[in-house]
Amino acid sequence: MINNVIFFSILILFSISSIGNAHAQVPEWVKNTAGWWADDLIPDKDFLKGIEFLLNEEIIQISQVTTSQEKSDTIPDWIKNNAAWWSQGKIKDSDFLNGIQFLVENGIISVESSVENEELFIGGFDLSQAGPIEGTQDALFTIIMFSDHQCEKCAKWLIHEKKILHEKLIETEIAKFVILDYPMLGDDSVTAAEATYCAEEQDSYFEYYALLNEKHSGVQNGWANFDSLVGYADELGLDVEVFDTCLFWDQQGLRVDHNRSVALSHGVVGTPTFFVVNPDGMVEKIVGAQPPMIFEAVIKEMS
Repeated sequence: MINNVIFFSILILFSISSIGNAHAQVPEWVKNTAGWWADDLIPDKDFLKGIEFLLNEEIIQISQVTTSQEKSDTIPDWIKNNAAWWSQGKIKDSDFLNGIQFLVENGIISVESSVENEELFIGGFDLSQAGPIEGTQDALFTIIMFSDHQCEKCAKWLIHEKKILHEKLIETEIAKFVILDYPMLGDDSVTAAEATYCAEEQDSYFEYYALLNEKHSGVQNGWANFDSLVGYADELGLDVEVFDTCLFWDQQGLRVDHNRSVALSHGVVGTPTFFVVNPDGMVEKIVGAQPPMIFEAVIKEMS
């Protein structure tokens, strides 16, 4: 039984009309999350992340039916039983989703409206799950970087060239800058990306990201494995227990998966890859660890 149901700022209740794509596969991490939740190993909010993913990716299609502030205080035990059986492959996806439909229709689960927030979509890029944006929101240009933490060129560019770019374009309020994950060099790339968001929960995203750049020493050789990443959190003075829990239970996995899908949808095949977006939404692609003068020239051409 659950006494406290997670509610978001805008509560819009939905009914589930159907599974959006008969051939769409539910990611394994969503099933794992359901199983952990059924075993009381993770809180409600982490289970809800998986449900939000199914809705936002239209694996479950939804139609808005009503807006309400009412809620039920408990989730029936049979829903947790279904979650456990589903995670173990004992029941079909459709059977579990019928249980989710019950939760939604009875106001037990509430989710944010999936209506696009224009401020989070720039030049067709969904930045809703990106890290914090550097620079003033009023800057006319946006520089979007797709990066992998085990990418040596990415780390060197962020340590050296980014500092110059920051002085010339970000501090002068010409452009704002944001990084999205495209982990392509192994499992440690994924874990490191999740770790930056775990650090963000403790208001240390930029500090942790910078430390990872300094620590970079190759690909899949241990510097970015779980124990090392937790050690870096300790080095920065973060709450290690909170950080460890966040990383161990893949609480930021949804964000990393989402950003990787954004990269793929825009044809990113390697890192670093950049996109410059002008005020009219026009986009220019820059491939590789280019010097700041290239970005200045592109912005001049797009002005």
